[in-house]
Amino acid sequence: MSAEDAFTFLPQGAIIQELRIAGHNIVQGFPTSEPYKTKNSAYFGETIGRVANRIKNAEIKNLNGQSYKLAANNGPNALHGGPAGWGKRTFEGPEPVSRNGTEAVQFKYLSKDGEEGYPGTVELRVWYIASKKNDDGVEKTQLEIEYEVELVGDEVEETVVSVTNHR
Repeated sequence: MSAEDAFTFLPQGAIIQELRIAGHNIVQGFPTSEPYKTKNSAYFGETIGRVANRIKNAEIKNLNGQSYKLAANNGPNALHGGPAGWGKRTFEGPEPVSRNGTEAVQFKYLSKDGEEGYPGTVELRVWYIASKKNDDGVEKTQLEIEYEVELVGDEVEETVVSVTNHR
């Protein structure tokens, strides 16, 4: 990456704070980390989970032979993991790593059984992989995101997870 093409990340929510292309930040967000904690109702840059989107009536029915009541934050529904979903949590990282032979940064988060009502302890790993790509003679900067979620606790046999990024 050139000095004009750079990325800035925050541990809270593994947020992409800046993605500068040709010296211009092309992401919508805040200039410092504090507003992400208090004014980020639009989820700018956040890693969304434990479940992206809405869960009707904030309830998971018939999983592991039972129902689970979740934290509601969208009327009667659970939205983007609840009021303190993954985008509001502090991750470990960014840590520089090699991912499939390419330079990357990694974030990790341990979501414990019962967090926002979700069953099972899971570990989330997020990788941001920056690279240059030649597309018909035009060099382009790209940022890939990879997610991996592993059920690490023994509290349940199954859980629900659907991760995305709100960039």
